[in-house]
Amino acid sequence: MTLFAAASLFLATFLFAITPGPGTLALMSRGLVQGMWPAFILGIGLTLGDMLYLWAAMLSLGFIADQAEAAFQWVRWLGGGYLIVLGIQTFRSAPPQLKDEHNPLRGWWKSLIAGCAISCTNPKVILFYLGFLPLFLDLKTLSLADMLSVTATVLSALLIALFAMSVGAHQLRPLLTKGSIGRWINRIAGGLMASVGIMVARS
Repeated sequence: MTLFAAASLFLATFLFAITPGPGTLALMSRGLVQGMWPAFILGIGLTLGDMLYLWAAMLSLGFIADQAEAAFQWVRWLGGGYLIVLGIQTFRSAPPQLKDEHNPLRGWWKSLIAGCAISCTNPKVILFYLGFLPLFLDLKTLSLADMLSVTATVLSALLIALFAMSVGAHQLRPLLTKGSIGRWINRIAGGLMASVGIMVARS
C-alpha cells in the first residue's frame, strides 16, 4: 500500500468514524452520562466490530454480510435491549453529582459488548468495509503485510476519532449538574441512547 493510499484510507476512515450514526450517537450519549472512559471503552467495542468487517473484506469474504443477519440476530436483541434500558434510566435520572462519580471502568465489559453489537449490526459499517473499501484497495492482490498495514491505518484512524469524541462528550458533562439544563441533557442523551437501541434491535 502506497503512502498516498494509506493517507487517503486514514482520512476516509476518520470521516466515516465521526459521521452521525448509531455508533457515534451511542458513544456521545455514554460520554455525556458516564464520562470519557466508559465512552471510549464503548468505542473500543465499536472498533472490534469494525475489525471483523475489515478482515472479512480483505479476505474477500463478502458473503459474511449476507450471513450476518442470522449470526448476529441475538447480539442485536441483547445489545439493543441493553441500550434501551440504559436510555430509559438516563432519561428518568436526576442530574448527577460529578464529585460522587463511581468507578469509570465499572461494568466495562457491558460497554465493550454493546459497542461491538452496534458496530456488527450497523449498515453504515457493513457498507463502508464491504462496499466502499474496495475503492481504495485491490483486495485480490493484498499480501499479509498489506493487510497488517491496512489494519494499523484503519485502527489508528478509528481510535483517534472515537477518543476525540469521548473527550468532547466528557467536556460537556459539567452542564449536567446545572438544574434544568442537566435534566434536559439527560433526556436528550437518554432518548438518543434508547433510539440507538431500537435501531440496533430492528436493523
